[in-house]
Amino acid sequence: MPNSTDRHGSVPTRRDVLKAGVAGGVALIAGCSSDNSSNGGNTSRFTYFDPVGDPPSQRHFNPWNPTQTAAWHPGANVFDRLAVHSPATNESFPIIANNWTMPDKTTLETELSDQWTWHNGDPVVAQDWAMQWEIEMAITSAGDGSSSTPMESIEVVDDYFLRIQLNTELSEIFAVQNTIAYYHGDIGRGIFTKHDDDQWSEWHDRLLNSEGDELDSVIEEVTTTSYPTIDEGIGQGPFQVAEVGDDTVLMKKYEDHPRAGDINFDEFELWVPGDVSERVQPYVNGIVDAVPGDYPIPENQRNKLPDTHSLYRKKRTANSLFCFNNGHGVEGYDPAVQNVNVRKAICHIYDKQQTKGLLQGVKKLFDGPPCRVPAPIIEEGEHPSTEWIKDFPQYGQNDTERATELLRREEYERDNGEWLTPNGERFEINILNPSEHQHLQVLIQNLKDFGIAVNAENVDDATLDARRQNGEYDIIPDGSSANGAIAMWSPGLVVDWIQSLTNYQPETEIPMPVGDPDGSSGTKTINIADHINQWMATDDQQYHKELTWWWNQTLPEYEALYEQDAGALNTANFEFKNVPETIVSGVDDAMYISLKLEEGTLRYKG
Repeated sequence: MPNSTDRHGSVPTRRDVLKAGVAGGVALIAGCSSDNSSNGGNTSRFTYFDPVGDPPSQRHFNPWNPTQTAAWHPGANVFDRLAVHSPATNESFPIIANNWTMPDKTTLETELSDQWTWHNGDPVVAQDWAMQWEIEMAITSAGDGSSSTPMESIEVVDDYFLRIQLNTELSEIFAVQNTIAYYHGDIGRGIFTKHDDDQWSEWHDRLLNSEGDELDSVIEEVTTTSYPTIDEGIGQGPFQVAEVGDDTVLMKKYEDHPRAGDINFDEFELWVPGDVSERVQPYVNGIVDAVPGDYPIPENQRNKLPDTHSLYRKKRTANSLFCFNNGHGVEGYDPAVQNVNVRKAICHIYDKQQTKGLLQGVKKLFDGPPCRVPAPIIEEGEHPSTEWIKDFPQYGQNDTERATELLRREEYERDNGEWLTPNGERFEINILNPSEHQHLQVLIQNLKDFGIAVNAENVDDATLDARRQNGEYDIIPDGSSANGAIAMWSPGLVVDWIQSLTNYQPETEIPMPVGDPDGSSGTKTINIADHINQWMATDDQQYHKELTWWWNQTLPEYEALYEQDAGALNTANFEFKNVPETIVSGVDDAMYISLKLEEGTLRYKG
């Protein structure tokens, strides 16, 4: 029930747990030469590929310490959250929350179910969730006093009722996805803080009642301590940690979980590979039942896949982009591409069809205009944005005539086939780390053929990161997730990260009307952060329309390629049964979330 705000008070009656036996042996997986059956024959145990790779014994359930964290794997299975958001369709679903409502534009109220307990039997209460987010707000606001969340304050009305005050007006769907269904980073994977736990209570109290050096000290302590370890942590999810091995984490079903009666298998195993990049052989050889990402695989490997192979997370994709240094706030370096018409000219010079012939693996051409709308959404053509972007300049057509017009508009001149800057110097573009990126290799050749000099420099990761942070580049490669038309515009992504990456101007003019690059109706000044905030407050698509137009006409980055970031599930023994498609296709931890929903589950087929 997408965007449901009420469960009608229903709690499913617990059924007798179905004990899954090994029925008559397991069929050999098609395409495999070995005699291994899934999970070594234990079909009532679901085995999941671990994409992290850290030794299980060294992991912990502290979402604020990123070193060897288990907050996602296996934390998202051991801990539950109030609600889950699917960025693919911009829908939210309740988990622990019974309902939510907004009495006004800056207040969100939610009622928690009283059916959830921690794995030691204690009830899950509103104070647990409030503690976690008060810790988060204290840590993120310690610098300039402004928290990265839109929450102003959290009121625990009673054990099962929360009132959240927002620091800005938001529509309901945006309020939910930024609070109780928060889906960015480790903190959104579950409720990790038990309010009466001595350590969490101490940290919480010190964070809320300290300042200066004392506050800095406790923040450092929270963000560097591996507490609790996964063999000591107490969760409230459908599975609890039973054994921690050298390369496995075995979890057993928590029989008092509200969804336990719907889950007809008893064990969930996280299998840790020696090489996290090798995601094919463990799957085709039946060592694991599922892999959380990096599928589909190249066509020349697909004959190895079992006949019962399937994909999930199919609406999750990742883009490969040119990242331009727009030059705002950069000191000590004068980017050749800080002028918008120069960036436009470069994108017009690029011939993306030449890239197509070089592609290997699973990457595809991004066939739409630059617009921050994911490629699958453009291909489906159902989202409103797919109509208005039809009028946008495509770029990538090797349109040298348009590129010439734009460069001459900025007083660049061509002399004997070579382009000169307005100062009469040779026009040269500096591109960092292009060697492993087909689209950048094509761009380099296109620029040279057009008469623009290119300095292609390959550096190590540390140097690249330092040059990026200092704004000492013209073009660098970038990779970015693209998981929903709305998710592409989250403030933390666009206003914070992409601005710091590209140095775009926070306030700029765009030609009007939308779709007319010549601006027959003049220009409009927009502040990117304000535009996103107004969109989230009103749900008015005009803001989205103008933001996509800003991206197309300003070109902080150019989308060149994309690839699907799906997961693989062998359906020989397990399947998603009646799980909402937007969860299966659009949520990054769909495998864990499917076990928590009122409707549908991951089911053993025996």
